[in-house]
Amino acid sequence: MHTGHEIAIRFFKHTSSMYDRVVRLTTFGQDAVWKRVMLRFVPEGDYTALDLACGTGILTLALRGKVSRVYGLDLMYNSLVIADSKARNLNYYDIVLLNAAAEFIPLRDGTVDIITASYLAKYCDIEKVVMECKRLLRSGGIVVMHDFTYPRGTMRYLWHAYFMLLRLLGRFMYEWRSVFNELDKVIVERRCWVTELIDALNKHGFKDVGCINLTFNTAAVVYARKG
Repeated sequence: MHTGHEIAIRFFKHTSSMYDRVVRLTTFGQDAVWKRVMLRFVPEGDYTALDLACGTGILTLALRGKVSRVYGLDLMYNSLVIADSKARNLNYYDIVLLNAAAEFIPLRDGTVDIITASYLAKYCDIEKVVMECKRLLRSGGIVVMHDFTYPRGTMRYLWHAYFMLLRLLGRFMYEWRSVFNELDKVIVERRCWVTELIDALNKHGFKDVGCINLTFNTAAVVYARKG
């Protein structure tokens, strides 16, 4: 098992029931902003989308509002149960949810037009995920990935101070303690994910590769098109 998978499982084993609320509060609503940026790259119409690391389905459901067919994939079965419940409440009975890793996706070649991933890059083998994206995407298909980044300058000091506050909060939220105690270390250790992802996309022949830095360089969206 990839080390990043082990970290993700430890982080999110018991967080599914509170995930949406905690992410909204701890990002000060920026999670929704970042996902709206991702959705700008998604065309509306008769397309098939795959949402990697879909979690409780926040982005997955938004994708279904724009395209005809959506797959969601995640390591955490508990999160998929919640995603399925949310989809059914919206009468999206056709969303297919897969319990698998992003490096080994159980779909046939050339079956999707759009691949998205939010908060995946720091936990995955980027090279393998890009290879899977290339395999699965039809010609002209797009990939859009988002994750946290390690800010620079004054914002870096504020960023570290904020994680100190999160560690204090973790004392009262057992299910989130590992996340609040360790997430900053993971972000720092994987701070080169943007460069690694862009390099891998270029290496495997993707076109129009680009990056948007967001919220004082605390997050980024990387996008590309399969040639």
